[in-house]
Amino acid sequence: MKGYLYDEVVPSALALTGADEKGGRFIPRSSKYLLYAYHLLQGPDDERCSNVSIDKWVKFWSKKTIKYHLPPHKKNKMVRPKSTHNPLGVIPIHNRWSTTEETLFEKLCIEGNLKEEVYLVAYLACWLCTFVLPGKDVNSILASAFKMESMMASGRRVSLAIPVLASIYEDLK
Repeated sequence: MKGYLYDEVVPSALALTGADEKGGRFIPRSSKYLLYAYHLLQGPDDERCSNVSIDKWVKFWSKKTIKYHLPPHKKNKMVRPKSTHNPLGVIPIHNRWSTTEETLFEKLCIEGNLKEEVYLVAYLACWLCTFVLPGKDVNSILASAFKMESMMASGRRVSLAIPVLASIYEDLK
């Protein structure tokens, strides 16, 4: 098989909107919104580049103020620090979307009940494309992985062993 990892699972329009005989969707609805955001970030047709950088992706989705600033850079540390930059390690419960986040959701026409799932999938995309499935261009988002990320965010079990091993194999060649 030739091509990049998961080129064969970029969903068609039928897969995005279709359902099986039991009424279950082929792909979670969050994939549709991620593909739309990806398309917007690629730019107009005449200026379209093939990849969207992770930096551009995070800036598009991150509308909140920075909670934990970068740790200070100190050289020659002899002892392990007593605390980290997130000392408690507790992720607070999300209460309400800000107006800038709501504007983003309106721009993408995201339905109210899918906002949290789409937001989670957007960040799973960063994690998967950086650490699990780094492609030829390490700092870019792979649209072909949106299906897997959406399945993870919707609660389906996804095996990452095969893609990770394929990625390692490809890097060793």
